Amino acid sequence: MAPSAAPPELARFLRARRARLTPEAAGLPRTTTRRLSGLRRAEVATLAGISPEYYTRLEQGRQRRPSPEVLDALATALQLDADARRHLHHLAAGTPARPAGTTPALPDVPEATLRLLDSLTPWPAHVVTPVRDVLAWNAAEAWLLLDYDELPAEQRNFAWFVFCDPRAPQLLTDWEKTARGNVHRLRHAMAADPHNERGTRLVADLTEHSTRFAEFWEEHDVRGPATGSHGFHHPLAGRLDLDYTAYVIPGPHKLELVVLTAPEGSPTHTALTRSATTRH
Repeated sequence: MAPSAAPPELARFLRARRARLTPEAAGLPRTTTRRLSGLRRAEVATLAGISPEYYTRLEQGRQRRPSPEVLDALATALQLDADARRHLHHLAAGTPARPAGTTPALPDVPEATLRLLDSLTPWPAHVVTPVRDVLAWNAAEAWLLLDYDELPAEQRNFAWFVFCDPRAPQLLTDWEKTARGNVHRLRHAMAADPHNERGTRLVADLTEHSTRFAEFWEEHDVRGPATGSHGFHHPLAGRLDLDYTAYVIPGPHKLELVVLTAPEGSPTHTALTRSATTRH
């Protein structure tokens, strides 16, 4: 039996990250005659301690799956952060394909999680799948962004909202940061479950409808569940600044409960508290 080839996505990831790393960043000299902005294949191979021929086969998708040691050496050579390093290992490992038509329907949110979601007032919160489908949200979230019931089921997705809903650039103070973050999370999810039919269809639809999504997707950046911050231009409350934390819900579906908060006594906290009072 012929050796299994490297997954095509692994080859694309290596090419994209090599092209972004300059000789100066890698500690290599740049000659006056050099035209290539990124590293050459041979330079990555040297930095990783592998042969140029072997690395070339990896980038061309012709090499059997590399060992964890080789992957770690490549991650160091390409200066990948922790999320990208894990992503590299995911891509190399691959996952068996599901039989056609076996992708499950959207999972149910546990009843206990729904109770917790409703109890988080005044904080906006939602439950989301790895590919950014919004499954549940509380009243504070609907006040902050929108009531997702207004959207068709296929568009009830954060990545779709950010890239395809005209309200998103008006609501988000840093649209590009939020947009890139959704792309990074979506790529992380697809590396862990590359045969996810919903995710595959979503990426195809976003690529067709948004040139910015297609541009960001080709950068091959990746990020797992994390903390961070978002700014909002609320039509009633004005500027709101919130910190978010994603909590992974135990279970097979890897759902996340995302909660947005602000320091007590801040203008954002005051606005959220006032809005909660008016809703009751």
